[in-house]
Amino acid sequence: MPFVKKSPVLFSISTALNILFPFIGDQVKAETISNKKADALLTITAENPKQIEGIESHPANLMVNGTIPIAIESSADSEKGSPALRRQPTGGERFEPKRIPLRIPLPKQPYRASPSITVINPSAYGASWGSFGIGFGFQERARFIDRSDGVIGLGFGVGNPQKNVGAQIGVSLVDVSSLFRDGAINVKLHRRLPQDFSVALGVQGITTWGDTDGGSSVYGVTTKRFKLRKDRTKPFSEVYTTLGLGGGQFRSESDINNGNETVGVFGSVAVKIIEPVGFVTEWTGQDLTLGLPLVLFRRLPLVIVPAVTDVTGTAGDGTRFVVGVGYSFSF
Repeated sequence: MPFVKKSPVLFSISTALNILFPFIGDQVKAETISNKKADALLTITAENPKQIEGIESHPANLMVNGTIPIAIESSADSEKGSPALRRQPTGGERFEPKRIPLRIPLPKQPYRASPSITVINPSAYGASWGSFGIGFGFQERARFIDRSDGVIGLGFGVGNPQKNVGAQIGVSLVDVSSLFRDGAINVKLHRRLPQDFSVALGVQGITTWGDTDGGSSVYGVTTKRFKLRKDRTKPFSEVYTTLGLGGGQFRSESDINNGNETVGVFGSVAVKIIEPVGFVTEWTGQDLTLGLPLVLFRRLPLVIVPAVTDVTGTAGDGTRFVVGVGYSFSF
């Protein structure tokens, strides 16, 4: 089935890149131990009776240089910090070192990505230097048209949002049947602040070519993270709130149809249900969207976001199913 892009508001996969980039490499750190090391055998010998920390050797059967057993006993001198040593009868038995397998519990590999904190709305997070991403967006039907719609997005980051300012540059290709015929360039400047705040200024469609339907949309947005639990791997550990103002696609559908140059309000609330699964509810400036972001693989930075949009019916012609898939990598 051919894709068509006719829709009052562009469902841009650059949004999926906005929410994927900041969480790559920003996971809880965990030391990993190879199976080879975990299965290694550790020999406890007389030359080094303290090879394993935390294991107390019995004082009655220690070896010195592998020959003479000794014992440590209390004496008057030991009260002064000087334990006395005496020879321990061997009984004719020779000490043989024992090989004891060392078993170390392996921690689980941390996820290389986190569930998205928005679906369609941009967040205040963004890509930094060395981050790249690619994504794909699909909707079962565009508004007012009984045909599917798709879009491809590419993006990369420059700068450092923690030290100064980061910039995310994205390209949206809105006609998958002819990739470079219609598209737009999107730019977002973002900064991370203390107390888990982030702010951003951006333009969706700062430059367009062909027929994108979305036009240009300037916006400002802030995102705040609330830590509910110290361990981010535990259920319901975090909540993210996003609030923004913008023109263009963030205006109400009636203002767009009437050509009113107003400013719309958009916002999102995201809950991390478990480490690889989240739930997002958001107001896009026109209608309600509900999504269930998923990270299916621990070691693969791939995020899938199935969602339903236009839930309340204040825009469009009924509820629609949309899905975004984003993959990010860095060097």
